Amino acid sequence: MPSNFELFKKQLDEAVELIDESVLMDDTNYPAILDEALDTQSLLERCDSICLKHKPKKPVIRVIHHLACSGGTLISKCISAMPNVYLLSEVHPFTDLGIDKGKPKYAPTDLISLTKYAGIPKQKELAGRLFKQSIDNIYEHVTCLGGILVLRDHTHADFNTEQLVPAKSTLIELLEDTYEVKSILTIRNPIDSYASLLKNGWVHFEPQTLDEYCRRLLLLIEQFNSEQLFEYEEFLKAPRERMQEITNALELPFDDTFEDVFGVFKVTGDSGRSSDVISDRSRIAPEEIIRESQGSQNFRKLKKFNWLEDKCKKI
Repeated sequence: MPSNFELFKKQLDEAVELIDESVLMDDTNYPAILDEALDTQSLLERCDSICLKHKPKKPVIRVIHHLACSGGTLISKCISAMPNVYLLSEVHPFTDLGIDKGKPKYAPTDLISLTKYAGIPKQKELAGRLFKQSIDNIYEHVTCLGGILVLRDHTHADFNTEQLVPAKSTLIELLEDTYEVKSILTIRNPIDSYASLLKNGWVHFEPQTLDEYCRRLLLLIEQFNSEQLFEYEEFLKAPRERMQEITNALELPFDDTFEDVFGVFKVTGDSGRSSDVISDRSRIAPEEIIRESQGSQNFRKLKKFNWLEDKCKKI
């Protein structure tokens, strides 16, 4: 059965057809008919406006991005501590990181990995559909329970591997046709994040230099506007203020008690900080990386961003 809105639209279409068939322009009634035509046009514009208001809107989904070793785990835990928020940590539809095709791991619930192990033809195309369907089902389930779903993108898989750097986040590209995506990027001084990346053995790109890391970071930053960028160092200085800004950007509820409870939330990628207290950290970058930064062209380009300028003056 058609809805009231559909019946209303049908009646408008029939009215427009009737106007088109009945209007006869001649010298006698031209001014009057012109006035009627103008009034009719005004009416149609108002009707179009009503139709646009009733056009179904895309559901909103939230995504946070950050590179590995840049403080993203801490911020993700704090987001998880917000009321009714459920965060899926380090999601990506296609990455092979952690997949050993030569020696398959026991993963009975990971259907995408199992399709890789099975060697199914056109597996990437299949993986995209499986991933999207899973996100849709989780989103609907969480929303029906009154919750809010947040996705933590595994940005490292897009920007810090041997794969070509994409023009847009793979995750966003997969979701944006169905959802209105609200996303943020958290960033850290590249000297510190690159040094930590080296320490953990997670440099998956060539050449393995700070300059190349900064080049990739520049490509990532260019995909976001200033309102979407948040600095890890600034978050450590004023966590409550910065978290308020982050939740505003993502349109999430805010609870200022998050500093007391964030430690109970468990997320993947917890490689560095183990303390449940938010505080500044001492620099671990060796002198050779600091010297390398002084000769890096891409690091100099990064220094032009306001978020890094003051920090780089101290290097």
